[in-house]
Amino acid sequence: MKQLIGHNIKRHREQLKISIRELAKKLTVSASFLSQLEKGKALPSVTTLKSIADALQTTVGILVGEGEKVLHNPLVRAIERKSLKNVEGQTLFLLTSPDYNKQMEPILFEFDENATSGDSLYQHFGQEFVFILDGGLEITLNEKRYFLDKGDSIYFNSQNPHFVKNVYQGVTRALWVITPPTF
Repeated sequence: MKQLIGHNIKRHREQLKISIRELAKKLTVSASFLSQLEKGKALPSVTTLKSIADALQTTVGILVGEGEKVLHNPLVRAIERKSLKNVEGQTLFLLTSPDYNKQMEPILFEFDENATSGDSLYQHFGQEFVFILDGGLEITLNEKRYFLDKGDSIYFNSQNPHFVKNVYQGVTRALWVITPPTF
């Protein structure tokens, strides 16, 4: 997976005629880190991958290989789900087939114990809906904390600064719907 993501990042960067240094500056990461990504020696966080996709005018789905095989079948079997694990202890499972006309992106998130969405509050364009399947999450919105347990849900504007942390002793599983689609 690392090599595929790295290859796709490099391919898109070169198509746009952007140097590693230019992209690194735009993303506020080191050129060395980007080089490691492109060589398949590192894996970016989901947040960083989303920033890279935005900077390269593509989607996370394309960078993780969803565009390699276009599916014309609305059914996604559990064994066919694409997944992406990141350094913050999150695993994302894409629940739909690639479709450039999608208006929302349902994702199954699995958060390891104490996993977070990153180092700080972040924000982006769109809206999000979260439904807790198992476990519990603390979601901070505009500095206010919300504690969600199994069966709880929350809906918010993604432009509000937010942060997520697994506060459950064990893995927390949540259905996450994001609009507009990012994968």
